[in-house]
Amino acid sequence: MRSDAAVREGADRRAASADAPPGRRRPADWYELFFDLVFVVAIAISAERIEADPSPTGVVVAMLLFFPLWWAWVNLMVSNNLFGERFPVVGALVIAAMPGPAAMTVAVSSGIEQSAWLYAAGAAWIRLVLLAMWLLPCTRRELSAPLWRPLAYNLGTAAVWLGSIGVPAPYRYLCWALAVAAEVGLLVLRRGAAHDVYQRASVSHGLERVGLFVVIVVGEAVYLAVTGLAAHPSVGGGVAVLAGFVVCALLARAFFRWGAPTTEAGLARAQSARSYGAMRDVVMYLPYFLVVALTLVAAAIGIAVGRDEGSLPVDARILLAAGIGGFYLVNAVAGLRLGRPIRGIASLLLPGLALPAIACALTGSLPAWATVAGVAVALVALDVLSILLASRAGASTQVA
Repeated sequence: MRSDAAVREGADRRAASADAPPGRRRPADWYELFFDLVFVVAIAISAERIEADPSPTGVVVAMLLFFPLWWAWVNLMVSNNLFGERFPVVGALVIAAMPGPAAMTVAVSSGIEQSAWLYAAGAAWIRLVLLAMWLLPCTRRELSAPLWRPLAYNLGTAAVWLGSIGVPAPYRYLCWALAVAAEVGLLVLRRGAAHDVYQRASVSHGLERVGLFVVIVVGEAVYLAVTGLAAHPSVGGGVAVLAGFVVCALLARAFFRWGAPTTEAGLARAQSARSYGAMRDVVMYLPYFLVVALTLVAAAIGIAVGRDEGSLPVDARILLAAGIGGFYLVNAVAGLRLGRPIRGIASLLLPGLALPAIACALTGSLPAWATVAGVAVALVALDVLSILLASRAGASTQVA
């Protein structure tokens, strides 16, 4: 995602290894992968909602409903990152949390207006499981965080979620927003325990977990493409599927080949420098927008496959351009947050924003498959540009 990524990859990997706290480099646990199966469904339903209603209102509603699910996932991920090795019971608690996001996903699928109580109950259940995770180190005095913080962060917000069940719409949604905002606010204000908590974190584990979530979202794009073609078989749909595969492959390559290694190294440096705000933003906040961007791409590809020979609607073309542009933008913001030079980031960010948008605009009157193919060509050009910029930067570094 950043033009200087390839040049610094080898050094960054060494830096990440050197800077990481001893013993904190570990892979994802099996129960986390099992837990992620719930989110395969959650992403599928979110993308299908957008595919059914790609209007700005439909997209905003779908993503607002998804944010509490993401927030639950990232909080459970971080809690296991911090305590999973020390307390084996945390694995059982992760699995015990699964009914929570499952209930929230069912509520979104069946209609949030009719199933708001189920959505709120699922969110409350997750907070109670998180409370159990945090009480383990707090009660054993293995964490400097005061006891009131996990109680307020989890038990207090669980009470808000449960209380919202008896509140009529639209005020119940304000209760939900208040509960999430309270957690975000407490996280921002966590100063006394910041050193203890963030120094315990395994950078490699956190990045692997985010990367696996990205795989889920990219896989959803492939799923929508294949099932869309099965439901509406056509030559144009087949071409759209093939072009969609190229789009998915190049986005995945951009994330895992360029972005993830340099982000891991940047996070390790931030951890060593005690830049805990940067760690929080890059691990907990920014990946949500990355997931949103990829979900928009998945929905747009699904719409394109079902269009046969018709052109891609304006809303869907905006989704496709905004999704890919957002993908590059989020990674650029992460680079800036971790101290990357803005000049190197901008050299790829600007084409990353412009080329997909131009492809979508120029193919507006053509069949939908042509739009997806045009975007695929734009991503090929961006990949070539990344390699050229990296090679040029590498040559300059060797000369210096």
